Amino acid sequence: MRNINKKEINILLTPQQHSLIARLKETGLNMSSLSRLAIRKFGAAVLEEKIDDGTKSKRVVIYLEADDIIKLESIAARESISKSEALRRLLATYLFVNEDALNRLF
Repeated sequence: MRNINKKEINILLTPQQHSLIARLKETGLNMSSLSRLAIRKFGAAVLEEKIDDGTKSKRVVIYLEADDIIKLESIAARESISKSEALRRLLATYLFVNEDALNRLF
């Protein structure tokens, strides 16, 4: 049954990001949980623009609670980017900052 309190956001991830996040399912984290962590932990940070390296991206759907959507909208407005782009940058930041710890899990 779908939770009506959650809203979906469509984003594109690089194959490397998608692969790492997919592997994290073994630890009990899914893309939506990771997105919520990224919003809460790095929402105040200035988000760096990702340089397109030409790799094909993978489309994913992420479900967020209403309060996280409000935070994401605020971040997107502050950065003058879309919610999807803000979330993509937040996830990239989260994965980069935690790369060593995440790689040690596997």
